[in-house]
Amino acid sequence: MTTTLNDDQTAALNAVKTGRNIFLTGAGGTGKSHTIRAIVAWAKETGIRYDVTAMTGCAALLLGLKAKTLHSWAGIGLGRESPASLAESIKRSRKTQRRWMDCQLLIIDEISMMTPELLEKLDFIARRVRRRPDVKFGGIQLLLAGDFCQLPPVQKPSANGGGGGGGDTTPTPLFAFESAAWGALIDATHHLTKIERQPDPVFQAILTEARMGALSEASIAILQGRKGLPWSTDQIRPTLIFSRNADVAAINAANMDALDGESVIFKAATIQSATTHIDAELEAQLSRLDLDAPYEPELQLKIGAQVMLITNLDQERGLVNGSRGVVLNFTSTGLPVVRFLSVSEPVTIDRATWMLPDNDQVGRAQIPLKVAYAITIHKSQGATLDCALIDIGSNTFEYGQAYVALSRVRSLEGLHIWSLNPFKVRCHPAVAAFYSTATPS
Repeated sequence: MTTTLNDDQTAALNAVKTGRNIFLTGAGGTGKSHTIRAIVAWAKETGIRYDVTAMTGCAALLLGLKAKTLHSWAGIGLGRESPASLAESIKRSRKTQRRWMDCQLLIIDEISMMTPELLEKLDFIARRVRRRPDVKFGGIQLLLAGDFCQLPPVQKPSANGGGGGGGDTTPTPLFAFESAAWGALIDATHHLTKIERQPDPVFQAILTEARMGALSEASIAILQGRKGLPWSTDQIRPTLIFSRNADVAAINAANMDALDGESVIFKAATIQSATTHIDAELEAQLSRLDLDAPYEPELQLKIGAQVMLITNLDQERGLVNGSRGVVLNFTSTGLPVVRFLSVSEPVTIDRATWMLPDNDQVGRAQIPLKVAYAITIHKSQGATLDCALIDIGSNTFEYGQAYVALSRVRSLEGLHIWSLNPFKVRCHPAVAAFYSTATPS
């Protein structure tokens, strides 16, 4: 198992083996999810009772490993009540209390989405429910994973009208590491430094600078050189990555409308075991799955449509999440046939399945493709693209947004720049300060 890990990843695994609470971090493409999977494999082999969670349903689905949302696992709903009230509510549910009592190792992915308040509440709940008030997190070992340099938590507008991460009137977002509980809970930071997604050292250097919001003149010049390159006549065109939903929706709709031929509609189908009855609660969970999972509940395709694969179909052949292609035709049974950049022969795409995070007997089946003329930067987080046209100009409004967009692409050759404003490549000051002082492993 350890032979598949690099030195930094192995150090993180060894730290978990010794019982330490760690923060696993690193740039996009350094293998945080790969390391988590190795730690889960070790826990399973050694009989450690572990639970895998993520801050959002989308992140839980991307991670796999039967991950649940943290709020669902913890049994805290929205988590707005006081810590004492939440703890008492958990103790009234035998199933939820047993989950807290049994867990020895708790993995929380996308920790950058957690507020300091929630971290403190969970620490209180763990101590209270497990009846170990003087032991940090009630004796549960923690693995917190994520990258604070990526998109920060969505903030509600303040009373003065500010949004998240913007200009001078915007309140500074509060990150989990700013909580006093963070220093008390975390024994060591393990910072993965080897970028596996982009092997080109020049591109790696650009991404390292962009992550901390400090592009050099040389990197700016290279990125400027990716502007204005010909791509519109390519059979498989780069995906446009823009900041705003309205721009993306308009681009996708206009390009689909411009195609000749009839649309073929694929509706997500419900799948269930023979003994499962779909009640109102499961229907609600399926509706949430439709929002969190990457598939489209109703997918419209045409011959000539630019598409993106949204699952790892055949990694050995290069058919992975983010692979770009174009619809060539449809089979006699109605399945799309796609020409991908990564393989020479056309591929027939059948339905894939996405099961409920909390119930592996119920889920959806859908064609694992997405119309990919354009996607938002937020939606691109977690994807790896063969080619993309990126707008990081005046419309870029959030800390970490430009870095996320740039780091989605596998190579400089696949990167096209629509607009570039180097001053929009920003890292939140509190995040930059945190990483400059975070205790290394």
